[in-house]
Amino acid sequence: MSGIKDAIRRQIDTSGTLLLRVSKTLSDDGFFDEPANGGSMAWTLTHLFTLQDWARIRVFGGVEPRVDRASREAFKGGRAVYDEDRDRFGTRREIENAFANEQYRTIAALNAFDVAKWDQPTPSGCRFPAYGALWEHLAAHNYWHLGALSVSHPHILHLTLVAPRFYSVDPEEMAAEGV
Repeated sequence: MSGIKDAIRRQIDTSGTLLLRVSKTLSDDGFFDEPANGGSMAWTLTHLFTLQDWARIRVFGGVEPRVDRASREAFKGGRAVYDEDRDRFGTRREIENAFANEQYRTIAALNAFDVAKWDQPTPSGCRFPAYGALWEHLAAHNYWHLGALSVSHPHILHLTLVAPRFYSVDPEEMAAEGV
């Protein structure tokens, strides 16, 4: 089971790095622009660090998250962004830094997590039935939003498709591909 932590760590690390890399390709207007077919980069990063903060502190730590409940509700998935939500955004730098810092904290929480608790139920009020299910969600969540962002920002596909490989492949295959 210890390998699962390595896999999740790589998923969170790589996808978070890609999100920040994509973010840097956008103008300030593009960063906050909310296209009709998806959320802005500002909303996406805020949504992700808000969920990670909640999971890390509330679910795994059992205490109240740093991000207040109203902000968590504003950046919950599956709801429209309202005018009053825009007041909850920080500056671009604040959002990118908050996301990067929460990525580090989440990975640190994963490092400290006891995998013996993997199948144990999460506290009531958590929609993920077990701690492991929540870690699995956190591992895939950033990637899901990269896909959603690619609909409104198709230029990011090249950035995400040329990401470095972290998984093991056959050395002959790598040589044939020039890797």
